[in-house]
Amino acid sequence: MGFLERAIRRGISEGIGKAVGNAINQAIEPKATELVNRTAARLDEATYKPSGNGAAGASAQGAFANLERAAMDFATKQAENLKICSHCGESAPSSQKFCQSCGSALPELTVAETSKCPSCGKQNNIGTKFCTDCGTKLPSAVMEEEAHRRELAEISAQWQEKLSQYPEWSFGGENLYIDEYDGYIVFGADFRNNAGAARNAFEQYRSMAKQNGFRPAGQYPTDDHLYKMTGSVCYHIDFEHSFESGSCQVSLGFMTGEPTGGFNYVKPEPQKPIGLRDIFKF
Repeated sequence: MGFLERAIRRGISEGIGKAVGNAINQAIEPKATELVNRTAARLDEATYKPSGNGAAGASAQGAFANLERAAMDFATKQAENLKICSHCGESAPSSQKFCQSCGSALPELTVAETSKCPSCGKQNNIGTKFCTDCGTKLPSAVMEEEAHRRELAEISAQWQEKLSQYPEWSFGGENLYIDEYDGYIVFGADFRNNAGAARNAFEQYRSMAKQNGFRPAGQYPTDDHLYKMTGSVCYHIDFEHSFESGSCQVSLGFMTGEPTGGFNYVKPEPQKPIGLRDIFKF
């Protein structure tokens, strides 16, 4: 395989990737690979084959110009027989009514139908949110918004159940989760390759925690660990390990327990040196 053919294969794959999400891409991957291989070989041959007037690659230029369009058309065609679970994101054949991965009811519309305009009937590219002919919001955008609202409601309910002593997260992100481990709870939010947005949301939450009475405490006070004493219980937020999963993924640790030295630790006053006058003062 030559360098050009490898570039062509990559171009077609990227075109398909722009048209569909990960779940759809995985579902159509075998046929997508076949398309990539067949088209790459054909375009590679056309590029090096002189046309009738002696100009090399004339037919390939038109093919390159329509490469992404062809990939998106292919993805739309394959998506006519696919549904995506709005709960877990897994793909399923259009004939299924319930997700085989999580048991949730699948949407009535196929992936292709979610990008078809309800006003003018235009079949838009997969992933489009507004009709390119009339501007109407497409079913895919409506379903995405509904899924996000449902996600936020579920997380809020979990927060009230498990983290009611802490200020609730309200700073965006996707794929929100709350997991329990031995002795602590972790909240996470994904900001999709936007490290700046992740850092900004992180700082906003830390600021809100301080406004709600959390503060550095103990023998080694630091903003990486904030505490709040309520009655006899000391609540602790761990900010130190928030970006261990990546610069675009915020995770916060919540637990109980006082810091080293205790919540109300006070640094002892340095002792004054003792002189002769102190020894013989009485």
